[in-house]
Amino acid sequence: MLAKRRLVLSSSAVLVTNILRREDLAGTVLAAEVLDNARAEAEQILAAAHAQAQHEKDQALAQFWESANGFLQQLEQQRLALAEESMEAVEALLNEALAELLDQTTLAERSRALMRNLAASQTVETRAVLSAHPDMLDSLGEWLSASRFAEHWQLKSDPALAPQTLRLSDANGAFDIDWDSLRRGLAGPTAHS
Repeated sequence: MLAKRRLVLSSSAVLVTNILRREDLAGTVLAAEVLDNARAEAEQILAAAHAQAQHEKDQALAQFWESANGFLQQLEQQRLALAEESMEAVEALLNEALAELLDQTTLAERSRALMRNLAASQTVETRAVLSAHPDMLDSLGEWLSASRFAEHWQLKSDPALAPQTLRLSDANGAFDIDWDSLRRGLAGPTAHS
């Protein structure tokens, strides 16, 4: 069942002009090249813009951190200065309060404080004479009789000594202590007398 057929074209059916002209093909190729070049250039411009944006972002971030670090350093310096001022104020207040408390002590309390300080400086129990102003003898006698030095120290009145001053004398020499010196040692030199 094979059949043979034939197709005959008349001369009128053939086109006289080309379907695609050579100029049109050349224009299309040229347009494709221009478009490819434009895409490549656009990608380069876009990459450069991204790089520039990243560079500017990095610069802005660096400036921010530099500024933030400067600000934080200033805050730290202010904090340290405030802490130092606070400590100085607290120290001055404590010295003033201690000086006021020391100034409010009675003569007997001062005598005992002087004796405790004097006794603390004596590590060896030796024979000595404890001289004091006559106003201090009663309170010193009470303290001395209850101390470890009762057998070793002899209490003696000395009107030539200034009030609130003690002198401990032995064969090696004498040691003087007075309330104002002890007070300055406890309250600090800035406290008023």
